[in-house]
Amino acid sequence: MNLNSIDERNGTFSIGIVIDKEHRGKGYGTRAMEILLRYAFLERRLHKFNDSVLEGNVGSSRMMQKLGCVQEGVRRQVVYINGKYMDFILYGLTKDEFIQKQNEKLNI
Repeated sequence: MNLNSIDERNGTFSIGIVIDKEHRGKGYGTRAMEILLRYAFLERRLHKFNDSVLEGNVGSSRMMQKLGCVQEGVRRQVVYINGKYMDFILYGLTKDEFIQKQNEKLNI
């Protein structure tokens, strides 16, 4: 897991994450993402998280939604896998949205 594509001037970034198959679906990825988002937004003072999920990756899409990310668009037919062009689903989350989501979890 790491921060990448950091644009200090505009405050944007993305996160790379890989969870081994035997550990998927247990909430580890979502919790790790919350920790790294907190670091990026509150310590690094970045403003906007941008990422993409390959169409059909239900687990990653669900994680983005749990984190409070908003689906912002689709990059059509950008990856060729198993004889088929596939889309990237674009997600985004601002610092304010993240803080609001965290406060809702704490009932603040």
